[in-house]
Amino acid sequence: MAERGPLLRDPEFLKYWSSQTIYGFGFPITALAIPLVAVSHLNAGPIEMGYLGAAGTLAFLAVGLPAGVIVDRSRRMPLMIGLNVAGLVVLALVPLAALAGALRLELLLAVEFLVGCVGVIWQVASQAFLPALVGRPRLVEANSRMQLGYSAGQVAGPGIGGLLIQVLSAPLAIVVTLVSQAIGTVLLVAMRVAERAPRPARVSALVQVREGLEIVLRDPHIRPIMLCGATHNVFSNGMLVALFVLFATRDLGMTPAELGIVFAAGGPGSILGAFLASRVPRVIGLGPAIGAMQVLTGVARLAMPVAAIVAAAVPPFLTLAAGEFLLAVVRTVFNVNQLSLRQAITPDHQQGRMNASIRFVMWAVVPFGALLGGYLGDRVGLMPAIWIGVAGTTLASLWIFLTSVRTLRVAPEALPVTGP
Repeated sequence: MAERGPLLRDPEFLKYWSSQTIYGFGFPITALAIPLVAVSHLNAGPIEMGYLGAAGTLAFLAVGLPAGVIVDRSRRMPLMIGLNVAGLVVLALVPLAALAGALRLELLLAVEFLVGCVGVIWQVASQAFLPALVGRPRLVEANSRMQLGYSAGQVAGPGIGGLLIQVLSAPLAIVVTLVSQAIGTVLLVAMRVAERAPRPARVSALVQVREGLEIVLRDPHIRPIMLCGATHNVFSNGMLVALFVLFATRDLGMTPAELGIVFAAGGPGSILGAFLASRVPRVIGLGPAIGAMQVLTGVARLAMPVAAIVAAAVPPFLTLAAGEFLLAVVRTVFNVNQLSLRQAITPDHQQGRMNASIRFVMWAVVPFGALLGGYLGDRVGLMPAIWIGVAGTTLASLWIFLTSVRTLRVAPEALPVTGP
């Protein structure tokens, strides 16, 4: 593995970091383009947007738990390369269908689901790979730098994406994501990392899945993080994200270019959050930092209803951009620290199952949140649904403040090595 010197002098980390940074430039374009394809090309309403929001995250139900077993039984770098190629092929179906005049909602749902499956396994593999690549003492720095690189893409990607969508159309703008993903994959292939062979499996996959769940359900620090994340994801990443583009375009009358500016505002926020990620817990403690960031997430989500309330005085895209900036700051600090905590206290051979299990629980609820958001938006209106999402997002912080996590100043020692 790489020597444990400064991260910025570690050539393998730099290749890995660069691959994720380049990929980060393309991902925001697709995240903006696919909902706009549904709204502008297929006339999707609240119910259809709920389906679309649910489709990608249904992958957590399909492969969320097996992903950990797959990762712990595989060499992680070849696995990530193969998954990148698979995702590229599936995503290419959208611009190809547009050129052929064959765009349908069913195709978008299928692409979102399949790309989601690839992404679920890839994220687990990436999170399991990083501790072995950089070593546990450098995890917070490494996660901060990974987030910093991703954030650089968030700065340019949405703005460029909005312009590309306006000029080329949403389906064709996705080609830029395909190019960035191909370049990132080449950098992964160029890495020279001697991974340890995975431990031979002495028990069935079902037993290993159960062990991963036991880690996250029994650990007094990981369990509250999981519950906080799951609650957050129902209301924020489920309800609010599913309704965001529809609310912005239909109710607030925003253009694709303005949407690009809104999403681009998250990039500088993520960069600031990456710089603050190690500093905030040093000042107020690890547990209080995680809880405070969840409260501030609710504050950031207030930008959606406030944008409508003050629309006569302030252009809605400015209000939403301010909310996206704050959201990116606090979610970056939250995620870097909760992820580093989880990685630090879990043995290497269980990293895949731990990450897969907690991601399964936290993200498998998103489809239900998206469907709930679509249902409420259709039945009671977008604004009441948005207020419910904001309240639920804020109250997720109680899982941190009412448990032992709030007392943590630094990460505890690693868990004892148990299980195969």
